[in-house]
Amino acid sequence: MKKIITTVGTSLFENYQKKHIDTAFESAYNFFKNNEISAKGLDNQELRKKGLIDKFNSNYFKNNPDASAEIKSLIKLQEELKEDFDIYLLHSDTALGRLAAEIIKDNISLYEEYGLKISRVDIHPIENLQIQNRQKFIQGMQELINKIYKISQNYWGNVVINITGGYKATIPYLTILAQVNQCPIYYIFENKDALIQIPNIPIDINWKLFEDYWKSFSLIEKSNVIKESDLPEKFLKDCRAFLESEDIDNEHCCVLNPLGEILWNKYKEKYFVFYTTDDIYEKIKNHKEIQRIFESKFSNPQKRGSKTQIKNNHYVYDDGNNPYRIFYFEEKDVIYVYEVFANHDDYSKYLNDTLIDQKFKQEFMNNSKCLKYPKEVQ
Repeated sequence: MKKIITTVGTSLFENYQKKHIDTAFESAYNFFKNNEISAKGLDNQELRKKGLIDKFNSNYFKNNPDASAEIKSLIKLQEELKEDFDIYLLHSDTALGRLAAEIIKDNISLYEEYGLKISRVDIHPIENLQIQNRQKFIQGMQELINKIYKISQNYWGNVVINITGGYKATIPYLTILAQVNQCPIYYIFENKDALIQIPNIPIDINWKLFEDYWKSFSLIEKSNVIKESDLPEKFLKDCRAFLESEDIDNEHCCVLNPLGEILWNKYKEKYFVFYTTDDIYEKIKNHKEIQRIFESKFSNPQKRGSKTQIKNNHYVYDDGNNPYRIFYFEEKDVIYVYEVFANHDDYSKYLNDTLIDQKFKQEFMNNSKCLKYPKEVQ
């Protein structure tokens, strides 16, 4: 089974226009395009949305493998890889990107006659991914990179990135991401049938920078945007290539740029990075079984998710037929562990007596510090 991560553009609509003179369609398409309607904004334009969707019935896709760049490339990938596909359609933060992804998902099964073997099709919106605003584009690239790492689940042996559709501005970054993770990346030139694979080459990365400055990288991740004055000068000097500078309220601030996001995510594949307070850390450190659970289970997103239950509004990792419990929450993909237990009575009392709300979370985040554990080799 291959996970085919496919960026989605607007070729579906452009290809339709090449073959049809349809003023109503053109009017609706140009409205969404020229007014830069966001993905969420699509829901406020039901009539125009319907005017586009109605053109793409099953008859339109029948015997039409060139309906969109995404469809054409997926068919070619099937011919090349000869495996079943889990398809992940990643669309921009635009109404047209979202609508194209939805239409493709609804009709992709029609191409089974071309040999396309599909187990699942998921749509993933990428917030802020657009090309009108540079700052938002950087945020969108961060979201796109994080999404791909989540889909990979730290295992790249069955991941393929298909960059035929979507913004051309994402291609350099996605190519670097694929190179860093030795992941196949494919595309098809416009108006061509040949599937092109970008070859992987050996890349030597100075991981010592991330080992030396992982706390600073974690602090940026936690804060999203941080004042440069809150970061060590040596870090700013040594790691400038991974940072994007912004001036906010007359303060020099920075975020991770797409390259920094790619490499920081790769570094984290070796470690479980989380936040907690000194007293909770002492509990973890002084209990070997809880430490083992952190390293072998809780650090794994799938294992953590499968054993997490919502109890009295708390997210509780329940290790099973034993007394070990971990209380945690996530904010912007950062994990905060706010209590651990090795005693069932203490756990039950805390669960019933402690109220968790946004104020509780904010106070805990303010008082927490970053920690990491090496992940157990899977």
